[in-house]
Amino acid sequence: MNYSIRQMTTDDINDIIIGEEKIFGESLGYDMLYSELTLNPYAYYFVLEIDSKINGYIGTWIDPDHAEIVNFYIDEKYQGLGFGSMMLEFFIELCDSCNVPNISLEVREHNLKAQSLYKKYGFEFSHKREKYYKDSEDALVLIKKMR
Repeated sequence: MNYSIRQMTTDDINDIIIGEEKIFGESLGYDMLYSELTLNPYAYYFVLEIDSKINGYIGTWIDPDHAEIVNFYIDEKYQGLGFGSMMLEFFIELCDSCNVPNISLEVREHNLKAQSLYKKYGFEFSHKREKYYKDSEDALVLIKKMR
């Protein structure tokens, strides 16, 4: 099995949409992803390629005061094999090299697998956003202090 993390390009958008819909039941959509990659100077998106196929990605924003994980998934077939940790470590190291003081994210209240991963890397509960998702599930905001 060959794998790598590389910067996402606009050619990857359709594959990401398929993956998001499979994992989340919906996608950020082509227009949002395209504008993130081409217009947002704070957007940093990376894909996980396994055997030349996209099997996950992490979409983030980084500015000097803060970083945020916008979206993150690993294809179900590869969950539990360390790829989520690898992607998260990659992003944390990037934030560290940029001297970002903290990283935040939202995670579904019932997504215990993702919460466990984030807690393993030092993310702590900050607050709850009630009925945050389209299906009215609450989001937990987690923050990792870097400095």
